[in-house]
Amino acid sequence: MSRTTAAVSRAPALFQPRRQRLGGAVLLAGLLALCLGSAQARTVRIIQADRLELNKVDDQEIVVISGERVELRIDNDVVVATRVEFNRSRRTLTLIGPGRYDAVDDKGAVQHLVGSDLVVNLGNQAVSGEDVIISDADLEIRGEAVERVPGQLSAQNSYFTPCAKCGRTPNDYAFKAKRLLLYPGDRLIGYQVTLLLAGVPVLYLPIVALPLNEPSRQPKLSYTNDAVDGRTFKADLPFAFSDNVLGTTFLRYYQNRSPSFGGGGEFTVYAPLPSLDRLSVSGLAEPNPVNPDGTFTSGYAVNYSLTARGHADLENTAPGGLTYSVSAVRQDIGLDPTNPNKGVTTINGQADVTLTNVKTFGNVKLSVTVADLRGPEPTTALGAPLKKPEVVIDPGAYLVTYRNGSTLSANFKFTVGNYVAASNPLSRAASLQGPNYATARLQEEHQITYLARPWTNADLNVTNTFTGRYYLSGQRVVDLSLSASLTQAFGVRVLSGGYTPTYNAYGTALNLPSSAGSFTVGYKYLRREGVSPFAFDRIDSKLLSAPLGVALNLTPGSGVAVQLSQNYDLILPADQQSAADLNVSVSQEPVQLSLDVRNNFFKGTLESVTASGSFGASAARGLNVSFAGSYTSLAGPGPFTTSVKAIGGVRTNTFGVSLVQDLQKRVLQSVTVSAAAVATRDAVINPVTLSLSETVNLQSPHLDGSLNVNWRGYAFSSTHSLTLPKGSLQNASSQNTFTNDTLYFSVGNVPGGYAQNYGAATQISPSSLTWNLQYGGPYDLGTTGWTRPTLTGALTAARPAQRISAQATLAMPGSQQKDALYVQSASLSGDWQFGRRVALSGLASYTRAPVYGPDQPLNETLSLQPLAFNFTFGRNDRPDASLTATFQQTLTWVNGVRTDTTPLQPVLLLTVDRCCWAFQAEINPIARRFRVGLVIPGSGNVSAFENTAGVSKFPIFNLNNK
Repeated sequence: MSRTTAAVSRAPALFQPRRQRLGGAVLLAGLLALCLGSAQARTVRIIQADRLELNKVDDQEIVVISGERVELRIDNDVVVATRVEFNRSRRTLTLIGPGRYDAVDDKGAVQHLVGSDLVVNLGNQAVSGEDVIISDADLEIRGEAVERVPGQLSAQNSYFTPCAKCGRTPNDYAFKAKRLLLYPGDRLIGYQVTLLLAGVPVLYLPIVALPLNEPSRQPKLSYTNDAVDGRTFKADLPFAFSDNVLGTTFLRYYQNRSPSFGGGGEFTVYAPLPSLDRLSVSGLAEPNPVNPDGTFTSGYAVNYSLTARGHADLENTAPGGLTYSVSAVRQDIGLDPTNPNKGVTTINGQADVTLTNVKTFGNVKLSVTVADLRGPEPTTALGAPLKKPEVVIDPGAYLVTYRNGSTLSANFKFTVGNYVAASNPLSRAASLQGPNYATARLQEEHQITYLARPWTNADLNVTNTFTGRYYLSGQRVVDLSLSASLTQAFGVRVLSGGYTPTYNAYGTALNLPSSAGSFTVGYKYLRREGVSPFAFDRIDSKLLSAPLGVALNLTPGSGVAVQLSQNYDLILPADQQSAADLNVSVSQEPVQLSLDVRNNFFKGTLESVTASGSFGASAARGLNVSFAGSYTSLAGPGPFTTSVKAIGGVRTNTFGVSLVQDLQKRVLQSVTVSAAAVATRDAVINPVTLSLSETVNLQSPHLDGSLNVNWRGYAFSSTHSLTLPKGSLQNASSQNTFTNDTLYFSVGNVPGGYAQNYGAATQISPSSLTWNLQYGGPYDLGTTGWTRPTLTGALTAARPAQRISAQATLAMPGSQQKDALYVQSASLSGDWQFGRRVALSGLASYTRAPVYGPDQPLNETLSLQPLAFNFTFGRNDRPDASLTATFQQTLTWVNGVRTDTTPLQPVLLLTVDRCCWAFQAEINPIARRFRVGLVIPGSGNVSAFENTAGVSKFPIFNLNNK
């Protein structure tokens, strides 16, 4: 197999026989990364095949790939067939017989093409074939002859429908077209079209345009009538001019503006020239809007834009060749006359190309950028720099490997341009020129690295990083970093293949380190200086530093590491030198220790100490003691935390105490007690779990805690947050008193948490009953009582296809509501499913707002939906339609007086969902309201018609008659 693989990978000229047959189903599956092409073409990889043959026909090299299943990858696209002929000379793939081509766009959307004798052109990414089926997430198209190029697909004598994904025969609606053009993600246009309903021809149309893009880019009509502009009409009408020209016409009419009429248009041309992929032009002139003083100024506000994007295939360039884009945009509509952006055209251009096979560097990237403004001169600082133009030259990395194993790499980048940008306030010369400054700039960046091993176990690293900016005005900015380090490892261990690790008493492997340690000496020279005239590339601080450093790393044993480092800056005075750093870490059961000490020997001060650790069991029975603390020379000692945790025979049984000591005040700051336990005796019949946590803050006296106990399927819990010693009650004598302290108790069951055993079998009921009671609320420690407590109960009973839920909250007597005993809120709901077709449901809810003062009214609300009936039609797996009838009413009272006048309202809702289209109608006879909504491909949910109390509206056209 290795001999055959090598033969296949050779250049074509090395194949001597006219035909060479390679057998074995596994052979080509191993050639996953086989590349059939030059650097300028798309990459073809063989994923699966049985045989590979090389033929020469009329001086053309043809590679035949065949098998029970042939799968190829062309970049992200997928080809599946039984026989594929690859013409290396013409750069085409021909799928002999039936095959499939899956095209993946930049957004990840997949378009499937299934047909006979498909031909894929690897140069221009075109696909052609006969009797082809094209499908994606929205459409299915069948055509006798299909041709596809990027951004466009054409088909002859075609049939297309959005309903193919629904799985119904015949499709609800479809179209037959003599000629069809598809612009994926934009629109579909059919010529000489016949509309089919359930497979029956019903209407002939000369042209059909089906939008596939976002609703914001689809046809729009609107009509309004207001006091300012009077009657207003707007229309955005898409059109297709030819096979590759799409556009939209804009029409505008404002009754009170002068002039009244406006308009414009936009069009997009796809591939008008071989090197131009897309050209878009748009313009819109609208009459000037009303002035702030209510008058109108005669004239127009204009928006226009021009964008172009293309590429050019050039010799000795990377795949894609030269790519470019150009745009010019002006946006005046909607801008105030004093806006500085009014009358300004923004111009942007970009061109990129990668030159290949450049001597020494291999590839060189070239980029040209233009960013400019046309119009009035800016009077304020620019938000982004103007580039007039900017050129970037980025050669590939230069790498040399010497015989001794050392390497030298260099990476350079040059940027030169003429800029206009906001002035740097730190540059006096630039600030004097105004808010913006103009000059040329050359920027050079490089990184040079040398890596070597001068002797055994030694590593040398020398790196130079530099960024220099030089301005035609004479200013410059330099950012330089030069570093060198030499590391010597000692005590290097060479482990043999028969090495067997040893284990400690806790079962942890004692993995020996690869060496006993290392010693590093390094030097850096850092320099950052200069003042840029521009704000966008300025440096905020200068830097001049030359630190010389040494570091010692010791690994004396498994899980033990010691690091000691010291830097000395050759430029800074002694009182500005950095501290020495000692770091010790131990990670080996039963000890976990971390210590970091920073001492400044030049100042004679201990800057900081941070320590943490634990000793004892962490996953087994026993005690675990942990601590954490810190010290800084500026803030002094920080809080010191000590924790003790006892772990029982069952690892879930724990008890812990944590103390936080304020070392500066020499007082205990807080105490936390936590526990968790699981019963081990009679755990099947009487399972019990317990968890609690209690924290006492002694500095700002506060008590926070929780308790949870589960027994069988029942759960008891309590939570509290209390301010010591007398609570946090404010305005005790006022009706508006409040407190942040709370205390709650609750009891209930845990759904699915317990099942009673009867002998060897467990009886599990399909029904379930869930309940919960909670009492509590704001609590006053001063009077040891609740201020405004509530009692809340919730009950839910469910079984297959049935559910009923009830919830109620009672306001209970408390110190701030002594006479309270009323329902604060309540709700009752239920639903009942009868088979797969019929369902009943109901809902009622009541709320009463608390009254905190004598002048505040009592507000009550009762929402009723006593009955909702739903019936579905169609297939069981996916019903086509549903009919819903509900009764709805909302009652409100203020101080016991009913304020609403709306009676109980029946609402009838009909929904038809046919997968590729949907219809919804709502009837409310009491409110005299009728609504119709549609869901159609490409337009989303559209409200088509509304009639309320005799007033009709057509939201689909954005109509608003006044």
